[in-house]
Amino acid sequence: MKRKIFLLLFLSSVITNSYSQKDCNCTSDLKFLDNKIRKTPSYKVNKKAYDARYLEIIEEVKSSKSNFDCHLLLNKLLITLKDNHSKVYGVELGATKEVIENTELFNEFKKSELFNSYPKPNINLDSLKNVLNSKSKTDIEGIYNLKRFMTIGVYKYFNDYKAIILKTESDVWQIGEIIYTLIPFGNDFLLSVGGNLSSKRLIAYTERVDHGLFHFIGFNKDNTQTNHSSKTLSDKTYYRKELSDNITYIKIGSFNSWYPTLSDAEKFYKTLEGNLNKPNLIVDLRNNGGGGDRNSNILFKLLKDYAKKNRIYVLVNHRTVSNAEQFTHKLSKLKNSQVFGSRTNGTLAYEIKDSSFSLPCGNFVAVLTSKKHSEYLEFETKGIEPDVALDMNSDWITQLKNYILNDN
Repeated sequence: MKRKIFLLLFLSSVITNSYSQKDCNCTSDLKFLDNKIRKTPSYKVNKKAYDARYLEIIEEVKSSKSNFDCHLLLNKLLITLKDNHSKVYGVELGATKEVIENTELFNEFKKSELFNSYPKPNINLDSLKNVLNSKSKTDIEGIYNLKRFMTIGVYKYFNDYKAIILKTESDVWQIGEIIYTLIPFGNDFLLSVGGNLSSKRLIAYTERVDHGLFHFIGFNKDNTQTNHSSKTLSDKTYYRKELSDNITYIKIGSFNSWYPTLSDAEKFYKTLEGNLNKPNLIVDLRNNGGGGDRNSNILFKLLKDYAKKNRIYVLVNHRTVSNAEQFTHKLSKLKNSQVFGSRTNGTLAYEIKDSSFSLPCGNFVAVLTSKKHSEYLEFETKGIEPDVALDMNSDWITQLKNYILNDN
């Protein structure tokens, strides 16, 4: 009797799952996501704007024809939360290192839905190039390069921008594919929804484009121009250098609070204790993607003491994110501390704590925040402005050294 009951339950489960997948569509994913969003702290702050946008998106998803379309619409909905941590990503990882290094696996990947899901609009690329070549450096539209990798054309499409591949050295991408949709959402920020450069996985992240530069991903209109905003003195995560008789430089590349990175951080911070003897300290937080207080609080305690008698110069850029932004704000409140560089990423008021959800159709995972830091709300989706903006056309360390020389 037990075997019969088990068999009935098993068959019922198979039929239910089969039915769910068959009938699953973007609307199913949207409704599931909506239910999760309404429990987040960012929804409570931005309820009115979210509810209005949801009514629009629920209609738009009915015409969604692909995972690419659905991914775009789900992320467009999330913009209204004004919560840069919350995003939807593709489940399929795409061309991982294992796939790329195995010819058979890579050939299979080229037949996959993900590889072929990126739209190819019917556009004359030569004509598009002619139009985009006339755009100025200050215009978002134009032709951008990533050295020895890819050339893209960015053109306006209704209220958004599309980035189309004009040339590529990558076997993962094809000429004529739309690699990103760039959605403006205030304060010169753009939500970039599209593919990971190396793997083609569907991703989304906060971008800023000005001075002919994609500040996060690195595309540049001028291939000969150095991206000074991201050029640090070392590729190491933690690094120290004496720049002169009165200036010490330290680079803090991550506040990751898990081992082995945390162990590396603890060892580095230990070397600083009682050993910061010069009156000026540059703390380089550029490209620091964040982490947690478990890491950053160790350094903050040390610098808090140092700032009582000495000066701190904090370097930040668009890739200074999350806990690194919180750390920047705390340093800015210390006596004798100033912030230099360019505006940060604007991803610091909300926190992710075990709040990732697979959407019903099995194509996407939603990463949503579950904790609010009210003291940083004014900077969310806006970023922290530096006290002194540095020139994009020359080396930032040199500029800062000259500033310190004149400041002393």
